[in-house]
Amino acid sequence: MFIYITRHGETKWNDAGKTQGVKNISLTGRGRDQANKLARRLKNEPIQFIYSSDLKRAVETASIIGDEIGRDYIVTPYLREANFGGWEGYTLKEIEERYPGQLDQWYKDPDFCAPDGESINRVKQRIKYFIDLIKKQNIKKEQGILVVSHALTSKILITELLGLPVSFIKKIKQSNTGLTIIQAIPDEGVLILHNDTCHLKW
Repeated sequence: MFIYITRHGETKWNDAGKTQGVKNISLTGRGRDQANKLARRLKNEPIQFIYSSDLKRAVETASIIGDEIGRDYIVTPYLREANFGGWEGYTLKEIEERYPGQLDQWYKDPDFCAPDGESINRVKQRIKYFIDLIKKQNIKKEQGILVVSHALTSKILITELLGLPVSFIKKIKQSNTGLTIIQAIPDEGVLILHNDTCHLKW
């Protein structure tokens, strides 16, 4: 089975560098264009199912892609972005000013939470539930699924599928509608493509 992973299209908060978390922010016109370009790229891929985060920006992206490739999308809260609590709506610089040292602590300690937020380990637990879910699907080895999610959630999904420590999330980039493909084979995953955005140049 091939697992196609993408992050939602651009939002106004992405453009402004603001932390979104679970805030329901819509796509910009550019974000919808990005989703359309990715959809055209995926049209001839062997995607059987689309799974999307339940947050609006991901659902909009999944809907655009699903319409183009002729697949319905399944919404699940397992794929939603981490709840960043009190950090949401602020840039990284503003978070550091308001909550000195917390960003560094959050990356160093996977059990640390932003004020009223969610830890990395909690997100990791959700992702493990999702992986167990897709393993139960009757998908042939030459077929695949598309996952439409968010920056952090996608990074954790990638590390879990590849058997990497969660600390590797700092070394992974997932751009808006960047495409990552992992071939899932028994007991391990193989990285085929990572964060490719060539479709955005078309």
